[in-house]
Amino acid sequence: MDAIIKTGNKAVYPIIFPSDYSGLGSINCYVYQNGEDYTLIDAGIKNEEFEQFFYRKLKEYNIEINQITRIILTHFHNDHIGVVNQITNEYPIPVYASEIAIPRLKCEDDYLQQKLSFYYDLYEQYGVPEFARERMAKMENTLHNKEHVMIYPPIMKLEEGQEIGGLRVMAAPGHSPDSICLFDEETGWLFAGDFLLATGMTNALIDHDESGDITNPISQYIDSIEKMKAYNVRTVFAGHKEIYENLNEVMEKSLSKIEYKLQKVVSKISEGNHTAKQLGEAIYGARFAKYFTFIISEIIGLTLLAEQRGLIVRELRGGDWCFSVTSLIDQ
Repeated sequence: MDAIIKTGNKAVYPIIFPSDYSGLGSINCYVYQNGEDYTLIDAGIKNEEFEQFFYRKLKEYNIEINQITRIILTHFHNDHIGVVNQITNEYPIPVYASEIAIPRLKCEDDYLQQKLSFYYDLYEQYGVPEFARERMAKMENTLHNKEHVMIYPPIMKLEEGQEIGGLRVMAAPGHSPDSICLFDEETGWLFAGDFLLATGMTNALIDHDESGDITNPISQYIDSIEKMKAYNVRTVFAGHKEIYENLNEVMEKSLSKIEYKLQKVVSKISEGNHTAKQLGEAIYGARFAKYFTFIISEIIGLTLLAEQRGLIVRELRGGDWCFSVTSLIDQ
């Protein structure tokens, strides 16, 4: 049994599922107890092995499903929503997520169509459509087979600063635009989803806002980290890897890593790599094609950040964005 963390009438029951999913080592969700109130935070991945593990852990902890007051999802990714439909099919447990997450979790047609159009245009503009074929095929499949991935029960929206079950809701976009953290101010416990793992930042994935306009996840990540510095966080319960207690150190390392990568991108542009494809291959070599979705998000995010800081300019040449340096970062 994983160690139960207790303080007074509060407790956290970790459900740490060993997994090679995305190379992260584990998929984590947690039952948070506040007196007689139980909140399930995230719900793992949808497969039989995880489902068996999940129910076995609850049994070890002597927790019945019908004791759970609510389910809160930190964001819409499929490794956080796995057993929601199964649980709510048996018990009418309310489900909560950020307002931005709801159309994503419900796989609303308007959202799926907007998403498809956004990424087709994005990859064309950045000159990499040939690398995106597999991802676009998956999006098309989701559009036509959404019943296999959507969340069925109603989802109630959470707002920034809202208190629910003893936890404060904190918007923390960066990994995804809908990401939230949940904070118990009394204990200093932070349920972080994929905001920051013990090893630092997760992938900052390019996405769009409700209007279909591009968001810069790296700028969002920086803002979320800076906001989090104001809170006295003692223990972080992350969506993957281990539980940890050195959030300030992890935040500083993550910010330093962003600056290092930004400098590298600007330097590579100054060496003549003027397109997203050239940058991806110059920095990552063959890994660019293998991990395209993650790397192109990073390249786009870093170039948007560099442009925002006045370090580079971009212009359309032959229909593709091309970058030029205006000012090298101090070495």
